[in-house]
Amino acid sequence: MKTTFLSILLFLTVTSISQETNFKSIMQRQSEYYGALNLSTDEQFDSLRNEENGSAINNKALEISSSPTCTLNKKIFGWHPYWVGSTYTAYQWNLLSDLCYFSYDASPSTGNNTNASFAWTTASVVTVAKANGTKIHICATMFSGHSTFWASSTAQTTFINNIVSLLNARGGDGVNIDFEGMGSSDKVPFTTFMTNLNNALNTANPNYKLSLCLYAVDWSGTFDMPVLNNVVDLFTIMGYDYYYGGSATAGPSSPLYNYQTSYNYTIAKSVTTYIKAGATPSKVLLGLPYYGEEWEVTANTIPASTTGNFNSSRTLSYLLSNAGTYSAANKHWEGTCYSPYYAYQSASIWRQCFIDDVYSLGRKYDMVNERGLGGIGIWALGYDAGTTNYWTLIQNKFSSCAPLVCSDSLFDMGGPMRNYYDNESYTYKLAAPTGSLVKLQFKSFGTEQGYDSLFLYNGPSITSPLIGSYTGTNSPGTVTSSGQNLTLRFKSDGATVNSGFKAIRSCTPQAIATGMTANEISDEILIYPNPTNGKLFLSAAKIKSFELFDAQGKSILRKEVNLETSTIIDLTSLNINKGLFILRLHQSNGAISTRKIIYTE
Repeated sequence: MKTTFLSILLFLTVTSISQETNFKSIMQRQSEYYGALNLSTDEQFDSLRNEENGSAINNKALEISSSPTCTLNKKIFGWHPYWVGSTYTAYQWNLLSDLCYFSYDASPSTGNNTNASFAWTTASVVTVAKANGTKIHICATMFSGHSTFWASSTAQTTFINNIVSLLNARGGDGVNIDFEGMGSSDKVPFTTFMTNLNNALNTANPNYKLSLCLYAVDWSGTFDMPVLNNVVDLFTIMGYDYYYGGSATAGPSSPLYNYQTSYNYTIAKSVTTYIKAGATPSKVLLGLPYYGEEWEVTANTIPASTTGNFNSSRTLSYLLSNAGTYSAANKHWEGTCYSPYYAYQSASIWRQCFIDDVYSLGRKYDMVNERGLGGIGIWALGYDAGTTNYWTLIQNKFSSCAPLVCSDSLFDMGGPMRNYYDNESYTYKLAAPTGSLVKLQFKSFGTEQGYDSLFLYNGPSITSPLIGSYTGTNSPGTVTSSGQNLTLRFKSDGATVNSGFKAIRSCTPQAIATGMTANEISDEILIYPNPTNGKLFLSAAKIKSFELFDAQGKSILRKEVNLETSTIIDLTSLNINKGLFILRLHQSNGAISTRKIIYTE
């Protein structure tokens, strides 16, 4: 078992949990709830949403912060349920590649739609999405009665014809199939149905796309992945409801890493399982939640048993509208599964709410990039109350404007505390800014000797020169690239697993990395005060120029000087955050010297 960097012994006693195969997903629960209200217009749903959230949110007045020049390099597939009303007025369309209108509720006996609020043909959100170049899809649901549907070729034909007609009517781009609650007996008829649907879509318009919602865990082996991979264009993994309303333990709805040793299901494992089963990684979109689950618990422990007396889904907008309860003081971090959670008392009874923030969601987006997936899905658009933070996160992870992040922790798919999974195979690239190198410092390493291995390549791909292959306890130690890129490839077989690896990634300016140990700072060079609160004085007779780098290796200031007495570097004028910097000094004899500079309060 893994330990933290400080080898802190964590509380690991767990309570077993068993997910039921017939539980209702968040999509089904919310669809049934809002469908029973008999509302139809955006205005009616806006009024209801404001009442539920405790305050009105004027989406139209929110500032749009993304840059329109940024282009996406992954698919961003968002479900728009009809009950979010006019929240689409705050969608940042240049960061949304596909909008999926939820939902056409298919009747098992007839194939016709039974949802009176399904307004595909007139919905303003569909019009606006098309005008902004976002692709539009219909989400078609069926939560029960599958055997009735399979028994009726007429119902299936009606469904297929209806979907084609609806797509034709609005110039749609595809259909997303969300048939939930299926079991092993549905495998063959469902595969046949999907094949027939794909054929009909191709006949109607070869550009129509067929996508399929995959369960977080395919408990009954419902999906014939090798066959489906040939007829489905996109797989949207529903990466949530791992812990749900009926769970005996409060936990993350969408755990990146394993929360409890007795219940080892995570989004990392779901991705590995479906790819191993036959899904092409570039076809896989990882659906992630803009909501969390809240429970009444028996005590404020981690993990905590639920009482069964209270459970509710909480959207990001609900948290924003109830900031007094979901405050910084009540917010905590669970480092095993990498999830924040809120803990507070209501009528002297403890409640816990696990829900992603920007950092934890960003780590999941990193995994999408690391695993080479096609992109993400969002359940659901509008649940962020139109705030810009989560759109900015998409821009920073999946667009041409994404900054290079140098300093962070790096784990295998088991995270900081758990083992990696079997049947893993993935490759990803680490990058540094121009003029900088990638540096990896491995804090721990352990794989199954001879079977599970990590390969490091000195460049942007596995065709780059091999630095080394590592298995067992043969740790890479500290590795620095010779250029801007370092590539990792990890594979595990189908048997024994181990603790994997933990590393710290950083960027080092190339000139510093190659010269800082070779030349010591001359006693004649005086740099003061250090640490500094903004003004830095240099005094030396042998310096020709200097260059200042931030901790990520980015050059901030370069200046030619003739230092006969002294000069001043005014850090306050550079519009930079306080922290660690590197000052590189070019001396008249050709030597390069460096000093670490601390800019503080």
